[in-house]
Amino acid sequence: MSEKVGVGVVGSGFMGTTHANAWRRVPYVNYLALCETLPQRLEKAKEIAFKLNAKLYTDYDKMLEDSNIHIVDICLPTPLHKTFAIKAMEAGKHVLLEKPIALRLKDAREIIDAAKKHGVKFMVAHVLRFFPEYARAKYLVEVGAIGEPRIARAYRYSSFPAWSVKGWYGEHRLSGGVLVDLAIHDYDFLRWVFMDEVDRVCALAPPPEKKVIKEITAVDHGIVLIKFRKGGIAYVMASWSYPQGYPFSTYLEIVGTKGILHVDNKSTAPLGVAKPNSYERQQVYPEDPYYLEILHFAEHVVKGVPLRVTAEDAYKALEIALAALKSALEGGAPVNLPLKEEVIP
Repeated sequence: MSEKVGVGVVGSGFMGTTHANAWRRVPYVNYLALCETLPQRLEKAKEIAFKLNAKLYTDYDKMLEDSNIHIVDICLPTPLHKTFAIKAMEAGKHVLLEKPIALRLKDAREIIDAAKKHGVKFMVAHVLRFFPEYARAKYLVEVGAIGEPRIARAYRYSSFPAWSVKGWYGEHRLSGGVLVDLAIHDYDFLRWVFMDEVDRVCALAPPPEKKVIKEITAVDHGIVLIKFRKGGIAYVMASWSYPQGYPFSTYLEIVGTKGILHVDNKSTAPLGVAKPNSYERQQVYPEDPYYLEILHFAEHVVKGVPLRVTAEDAYKALEIALAALKSALEGGAPVNLPLKEEVIP
């Protein structure tokens, strides 16, 4: 296709704004549109559209009729993903979809099948693979810098995202809670870096009467043990239970047969590598991971560059997340993969 494409971003919340700003910087984009259907967000959407010289739509179907748009980037609450993604695919648009792909495996499979049926390109925005320090960690593991990865720890924690529209993050049936919406970043990255499939998951979360955020129905804190088929093990902790104003924090540690590496977002030199009798902290050139992710998808559409995140990767990440949620809801009972049933009704 032409090396110039038009893009329609759906949603003007935090992620929609982030994506729209990134698309405006992509050299392949010569047309940008924004779609916002919520009246309470319309004034903000007008400001964003004006700033980015983007056409503003308040009707999604009308936006899909715009022949200038080749890519639709969906930044909406997870329960809306299937409907909006499949509509765009039926209209012949390529689709970038915010993570997680869906909340139910059946819905995820329907989205993937629709992309194949309509011959459009499709990627789920698992942005952690595009963070420079995480991408560097993946590279170091691939080239054998720490030997074969055997053990990992990953932490991701913050205060509850109360800014979400109508507080949908706090509803169990809308977000899946912290074990799905937040920890899915680390499940995806660990599966990528271990180059292996997950065999079994065990998870614990506070029961409703012990939650820090008692006003929500979703899980607000959880710890997850993951066993990979080849024997690797990982520990993931995710939390929304920290006080309001607490900085968003992440930590990753991978132990291999020849050394260990860790990534800490609170450090000015976030990547450290330890080997016998040596320790080195590495500077990683800071780049906007959302821009890198979006540029990658644009290059996939325009030039056929292979996807870093396939549709099946997104499906597998969701499956791990739902297995963790199922285990937590069942008091820590082990859950084997692949899952045989839906977890969220």
